Amino acid sequence: MGNDLILQTVQAWTKDHDPVQARIAVFERVRDIPYAYPASRDPVEVLESGHGSCSGKHYLLGEMYRLLGLKVRHMICTHRFNEAPIVFPPYMQAMLQKNEIIDLHDYLQLWIDDSWIDIDATWERGLREFGFPVNEEWDGKNGMLLSVVPEDFSVAERDPQRLKEELLSKLTPRQRTLRKQFLELLSEWVQELTAEPKRDGDISG
Repeated sequence: MGNDLILQTVQAWTKDHDPVQARIAVFERVRDIPYAYPASRDPVEVLESGHGSCSGKHYLLGEMYRLLGLKVRHMICTHRFNEAPIVFPPYMQAMLQKNEIIDLHDYLQLWIDDSWIDIDATWERGLREFGFPVNEEWDGKNGMLLSVVPEDFSVAERDPQRLKEELLSKLTPRQRTLRKQFLELLSEWVQELTAEPKRDGDISG
């Protein structure tokens, strides 16, 4: 049943598109699913709920690309929020000044024109005006900017969720606690930012 929903959604999003247009359309739709943490990593639940973390959004995108006949692999990279290309609000900056906050980031690679290219749908389009590294105007052929500054990479050959849990287990309890706290603050902040245009929606230019 769930797979049927994903298939029907892909078909609706890509109707009358050529292969390149189809992969662009699917990317843009998943990219613009609002970011949230914590959130389900199940692709169907991400689609039904209309929000997801980097894991859930890329699990959904991966399933959709496979339905389009593309070769996909899930990637996980280590990064530090201290090096993120985002200007966080003061209370989050204060947390980063006191702590090194390590995270594991999910993204995809697609096999296009005989090479693997990076695909990152983490941040929705509306976050660009707030300084987030949003991937816009993708041509459907070339790799794109990752939403984090990666330190190392792991290819999830089989189960990306299991691999991520294994990698997270290597962090210390304090590192895992700080990561969780920061991601929750990040999610709350992102939701506040994306709600602002709705509150100001009655103002015309």
